[in-house]
Amino acid sequence: MKKIDFCIVLGVAAVFAALLAFFWQGEETEQREAWSGFMPEAPCLSAESGFYEEPFWLEMIAPEGAKVYYTLDGSLPDAEACLYREPIEITPGGGRESEVTFVRNMQLDWVEAEGESHVNAATVIRACALYEDGRASETVTATYFVGEGHFRDKLVVSLVADPEDLFGDNGIYVTGKAYDEWYLGDQSGEMPVPNFLQRGEAWERPGVVELFSGESILQQKVGLRIQGASARDYGNKRFSVYARKKYSGSSWLETSLFGGSRVHSFALRSGFMNGYIQQLVQDRDVASARSREVIVYLNGALWYITMAQEKYSGKFFQENYGIQDDNIIMVKAGALEKGQEGDLALYHAVYEFLNAHDMGEASSYEALDRLMDIQSYIDYCCVNVYFANLDFNETKNTVCWRARKTGHGKYEDGRWRWALYDLDLENLNYGVAFEEINTFTTDTHYAGSAFNTRPMYVALKKNPEFRRQFVTSFMDMVNTDFTVERASEVMREWGATAQWWGMLPDWTETFFPARTEAVLGHLSEEFGLTGKCESLRLAVSEGGAGQILLNTIRPDLTQGEWSGRYFTDYPVTVTAVAQEGYRFVGWKSDAWEKTETKETLEIKLPAGGFSLEAVFEKVR
Repeated sequence: MKKIDFCIVLGVAAVFAALLAFFWQGEETEQREAWSGFMPEAPCLSAESGFYEEPFWLEMIAPEGAKVYYTLDGSLPDAEACLYREPIEITPGGGRESEVTFVRNMQLDWVEAEGESHVNAATVIRACALYEDGRASETVTATYFVGEGHFRDKLVVSLVADPEDLFGDNGIYVTGKAYDEWYLGDQSGEMPVPNFLQRGEAWERPGVVELFSGESILQQKVGLRIQGASARDYGNKRFSVYARKKYSGSSWLETSLFGGSRVHSFALRSGFMNGYIQQLVQDRDVASARSREVIVYLNGALWYITMAQEKYSGKFFQENYGIQDDNIIMVKAGALEKGQEGDLALYHAVYEFLNAHDMGEASSYEALDRLMDIQSYIDYCCVNVYFANLDFNETKNTVCWRARKTGHGKYEDGRWRWALYDLDLENLNYGVAFEEINTFTTDTHYAGSAFNTRPMYVALKKNPEFRRQFVTSFMDMVNTDFTVERASEVMREWGATAQWWGMLPDWTETFFPARTEAVLGHLSEEFGLTGKCESLRLAVSEGGAGQILLNTIRPDLTQGEWSGRYFTDYPVTVTAVAQEGYRFVGWKSDAWEKTETKETLEIKLPAGGFSLEAVFEKVR
């Protein structure tokens, strides 16, 4: 436990932060909001947020000329709050009754609902200093976990927000006053929209997020919204968490959270498969969001165990694709999610082009590829088809994005690209085992007609180059992302989390072989393939001398060789790439008498398969 010395550190840090805020314009190009002077000094707490083995006494040190007021329910303190007079004992369960958080009007028919209760497990302190001249300091927030059973070996998310903002008349978690008056009355007139179904920044509420991974790794002021589509109808609602300048002075969370790149926002959402699948295919030309399991507390009450996932936003594409936030257009489920007036017309222009042109013609296909990244669309389709996702169509659970203005960057070409979204999969009975579902032809419960009736896919399938590109890309993924080895490797990275979410230890070893064999039959039927699946074996003459590019993949040749399967209907494309200090000599095969010296070849696989070796030699 860190006591008064911690207060000194906080005081110095606060002064430094204030000075830094004045001079620093941040990592972003735009000017930060004007500095308006130092805030009055805030109270200091004698212990920092975190996990404690035993109960302890918390002291609050008031600045000179001020009194400290505090709350224990997450509400913002003012002169009506508790006046601090003596140390407060911090005990297990927050010193309150074990189940006091009870929410009822969070569903449409809430009179008939049982409601929802949550166990108080932590103590949340919010304190501020009120000065004799009427000035008030910033609010200090801390979360304390005492005793065992608080998941200190997991990533813990503590959300703190004023209960009125969550459960009051205008609270975002409940139906709200307008709906309740209509619901409890004669229900005449149009039904008011329940608060939890409202969207947009007007329904965002200020709060604080604290992250713990054994110790506190982040505390930051954020915005909170209710997250999800149909999930909003259920009692146990999820949140979206946003970093914004107006709350903390930064548009980014001050920890990477998922490792690597910065994060602007994340969603708390159910579903292990959504995170697992997106991690599995992060090498493909389709955007994917990172996820991890978290334990969520709300105002000290244990709320749920769920998944935290990056949210797609302008900041996401800025960080991962190098396009400025204000130059991003994002369309979600056919509607403009981010952009300016008129931007949706750029999305509709793709469909207008498809309607006006014969995609069977090579010139039309080439022109379309300047409007949309066809490979990104194919990768998006392949993932959804392989995993039998029947809860999406071109206007549902679909995210598309592009740069508005073109530039010199790789992704500033003004083409539409796709992002994987909501891959929890539809767990409904279609009369066959999950791995046997034909995604191409199955009419769906929630997303309408079958995949192979969707307008964009139907138009593109007329083109022979699209058919080749789709089939070879699908096989590229079968041979890399969807192998048992790759699937098991990613599953092991999730560890015990996977089993907690119901994944059997040997699931990858049984599902992927069965699904691959079934889906290859579906693929063959869908595209009228008449050839067989034959093996392709690739090798390099010397480890580390060079690589081979195969269609859309870079096979792992660290062991000197690699093999996969491809339909003989379409040729495969191989390209030799020499490493520094080596040069490419040629291709060798037992089926050839001579060495082929072209770096790029198209090879039509014969019956019985084909072996090919790329020969490199050192540059002298």
